[in-house]
Amino acid sequence: MRHRTSSPLRLFKILVVGAALVLVAPSATPAASAAPVAQPLASNDLHVTASSASHDAGTFARSATVVEFAATARSAVSTQVTLSVGGKTFTASKDHAKGTARWSGRGAALEPADKLALDAFANSLESEWVEPASATKAPIPLHRDLTIRLALLLAEAPPGTMIGTQDVPRPAERFGDRKLPDSAVAVESCLKEATFATVPDSMERKDVVAACQEDNEDGIWYTRCNANEWVLHDAGDHCMMSEVVYVGPASYDCMGKCGGGCFIITGYTYDCADHDRCGRVHGGSTNPWDSNCGDEYWEADDDFLWSTNQCG
Repeated sequence: MRHRTSSPLRLFKILVVGAALVLVAPSATPAASAAPVAQPLASNDLHVTASSASHDAGTFARSATVVEFAATARSAVSTQVTLSVGGKTFTASKDHAKGTARWSGRGAALEPADKLALDAFANSLESEWVEPASATKAPIPLHRDLTIRLALLLAEAPPGTMIGTQDVPRPAERFGDRKLPDSAVAVESCLKEATFATVPDSMERKDVVAACQEDNEDGIWYTRCNANEWVLHDAGDHCMMSEVVYVGPASYDCMGKCGGGCFIITGYTYDCADHDRCGRVHGGSTNPWDSNCGDEYWEADDDFLWSTNQCG
């Protein structure tokens, strides 16, 4: 005798079978796949795309800023470098036999994010190129040396300043401590007299201060290592100021070093110490669009490109 299944039980079986079919059935293919999610650029990511004894090229990414570089040795004593920073192109060339160097931004200006990327880029190249060479006491190739020097120089540029073409012949190099200039008292008295004779922030006050600004280009004048030195700078609100500042590898953040931090290849010089001190007092190259330390920056470009590390 055939047994009839009651209606509630039959309904339960139908539901169970239906659920099983749903579980084993393949999922429907969507009509169009979802668009890939854009991934942010890696932070401090150095990628070398070409490398040889006479040529290096690659990219470096820091957040949204990309640095592209290409460096080539044109001969045993001359080299050229191109850096593209956030789409802005900078070049440098150097001939050691002729003692000539040139660097240019073709009127481009760097912004704070560009400068941070360049500083990180230079530090990555130090790890990639300089430290391995130093471990074997071998010099790095000239095209790599110039790549790092250009990155260090650009990283210190006042933000927003248009960078044109600069010819930088190799200057005379000298060593020894710098004495307080004979004109220092007279220069500072210029501002003192103007304080009594003019109204603050007036055009007359600005004209007097501008008249006592000085060119303090020292060529490449190396400081002593880990010593108190006379450091000089002027700014938009004061004439030449002379101070005793401790410089060298043992000083805070390597005061007087050409370039940020304690980089290996450049030297400790008075021009770079002047620029460092001005930057710490006025913001300078680290304070966006503050031009107080612009002249100290331009006076130090030969030190960035030509000096050598005299302090080890």
